[in-house]
Amino acid sequence: MEAQEIHKIYSVFSGFYDMVFGQFFHASREEAIGLLDIRQGERILEVGVGTGLSLRYYPPHCQVTGIDFCEPMLKKGRARLQAEVLSHIHLIQMDAMALTFPDNAFDSVFAAYVISAVPDPHRVLAEMIRVCKPGGKIVLLNHFQNGNRLISRCERAISPLTKKIGFRSDLNLSDLLTDVPLHVEKKQNVKPFNYWKVIQCINQKGQRGRSHNGFC
Repeated sequence: MEAQEIHKIYSVFSGFYDMVFGQFFHASREEAIGLLDIRQGERILEVGVGTGLSLRYYPPHCQVTGIDFCEPMLKKGRARLQAEVLSHIHLIQMDAMALTFPDNAFDSVFAAYVISAVPDPHRVLAEMIRVCKPGGKIVLLNHFQNGNRLISRCERAISPLTKKIGFRSDLNLSDLLTDVPLHVEKKQNVKPFNYWKVIQCINQKGQRGRSHNGFC
């Protein structure tokens, strides 16, 4: 998937995204943000914030920056900030594959339903690791390739079709986390249907001699 193609798809989605991905997915967003264990004064980055469906779950005692590549989605997100008076949050248009933030700029990083909807998931994860402080949390909420051989075969088969609507269905979690300095603390299925997973990681960049991805 190319970046401009994704931008075009999600610009169209912006008109009805909240209706499709709103209330039905609220519980999983709230649960995933809870795993960030946000403390007083921390700086949080949300990658692929979209229309801001998750923003209500951030406590007011932190500072949140949300980025997204698609301006029409962000326009709805900014309207939500005003309507819900979320003054501790600001939104910026930015490419997740080339974040303009300095290294170690954030205490934690969150990405919901994003990592399989970008041209290069490995590059996006590397950027998330770069801007997250050592010891900080990185939480991914997403669908990953099913461990069942038959289901995963089907997911690979339909992935060329799902890419046309903005995401890939065959992203393998183990491959994504290979050779990255992340330690998986928690991995669990979440609603709806337990089809999606939330992955809670600790950023171990700069540390040696420890298991990184939790799949060893």
